[in-house]
Amino acid sequence: MSRLTIVTLSMGLLLTAEVPSAQRVKQLGHAIVEFRSPDVKAVAAYEYSRRNHSGEWLLVEFAVHAQKRIAIERSQIHLLTSDERAIPLASQQEFLDGHDMLNGLLQNATVWRRSMTSYFTVRPQQTIRFFSYPGRNVHDSFVTNLDETAAGDLFFKSTGGSWPSGAYRLVVSHPDASAELPIELD
Repeated sequence: MSRLTIVTLSMGLLLTAEVPSAQRVKQLGHAIVEFRSPDVKAVAAYEYSRRNHSGEWLLVEFAVHAQKRIAIERSQIHLLTSDERAIPLASQQEFLDGHDMLNGLLQNATVWRRSMTSYFTVRPQQTIRFFSYPGRNVHDSFVTNLDETAAGDLFFKSTGGSWPSGAYRLVVSHPDASAELPIELD
């Protein structure tokens, strides 16, 4: 074999070896991202938060569909900053304490919100209810499987009063279905 043939074959193998990992994350819009693996499909929409992150709260609309039945705990979802610092979901008490600011955020975000239904072949049936106003149930986990897509809002509270522009990653770290979705704040 000639060197040119060997080099060409080697480059082809290298390029095709990297394609599957690159296809795991797909940008579906300026602020909508999809993660796919053999175990899980997850979609995050953050249209409002992408542009409006000067306050202490960040809203991410999220949906996930797993191939086998799993329960994802609140503690298995977090944001990673560019310096690899993990920011957990806000607590229910933080959510209640911040209701004045969150009411305004949710009202302003209404025009930017997206239905997660169109991103999945199985319509979201399970509600991710990590947060709720008084009088409603709050859960510390949700279930998803081949027949059920779970969807809901995720809230993160900044420790510094605002969210700096830059790259973040929404991480789901379940042993049977992990996902990382890039989130870019302008």
